[in-house]
Amino acid sequence: QLAKIMSNFDWFEESIKVLPTSHFVEVRDKKIHFLQWGESNKPGLLFIHGYSAHAHWWDFIAPAFVKDYSVVAIDLSGAGDSEHRDDYSQEIFADEIKAVCEDMSWDSVDVIAHSMGGSISLNATSIFPNLFKSLTLLDSIVILPPDKARGFSNNKSMIRADFIYDDLESAKESFRLIPPQPCNNDYLLNHIAHHSFKEGKGGWVLKSDGKMMKTYKSKDLTDVLMSAPCPINIVYGLMSQIFTKEILDYTLYVGNIPEERVIGIPGTMHHLFVDDPLSVIDALRKLIGEN
Repeated sequence: QLAKIMSNFDWFEESIKVLPTSHFVEVRDKKIHFLQWGESNKPGLLFIHGYSAHAHWWDFIAPAFVKDYSVVAIDLSGAGDSEHRDDYSQEIFADEIKAVCEDMSWDSVDVIAHSMGGSISLNATSIFPNLFKSLTLLDSIVILPPDKARGFSNNKSMIRADFIYDDLESAKESFRLIPPQPCNNDYLLNHIAHHSFKEGKGGWVLKSDGKMMKTYKSKDLTDVLMSAPCPINIVYGLMSQIFTKEILDYTLYVGNIPEERVIGIPGTMHHLFVDDPLSVIDALRKLIGEN
């Protein structure tokens, strides 16, 4: 087990040596940041983060794809190094995705989206149907069975006040995954945490906009999933706290998604590519390679 941990750490260290370039594009009067790895003339592969996350979550995943793709990870507005807004919506996020693709001169792109990024991306397929070659959902709830939808938590529980820390180290020590889960790969969590805070006048605070959920509203994407204009893949954690078998089965039924487009990763929870990045990379390669 120790040998495996050391091997994974060595792989991680080599991966993050592949440094991305940093770019900005203006969307609806706000600067949207994105990272780009690899040669820009290769086919596009776009990673989209979940709630309160950012582009650097993909630092140790993206380099695995640079041989075949030009790889980009976006900071949606209100996250990472993108600017905050007064109002957020799935349509605004769709415009940001489209703008980044246009800046990269991509007519179409394979998209990989985690958690809340999945519903944002699925909705975007209905607005820009020709943009998506495929959409791979990583432990992402895009629809709910009717009986589950009524009891699902509302956005108010996700509104956050900013905590201020005296220095970056104490801020990083406070960092936790949402939803909470244990993490055996502390070096991964430390890397993500390092890029999650910014220094302000009073100290260090999370980059993500804690007030996002005051305006952002999810929507019923049943019809969108039923008529998705591109192949939909699903990769999920077999121990996920939120993506249950019931939700998986309902998603497959509504989307008419064949089993060969679905891969469950053993021993992983909601943040599956933090739990077992190498297995997730293998699953993604298999799925997007078959589109």
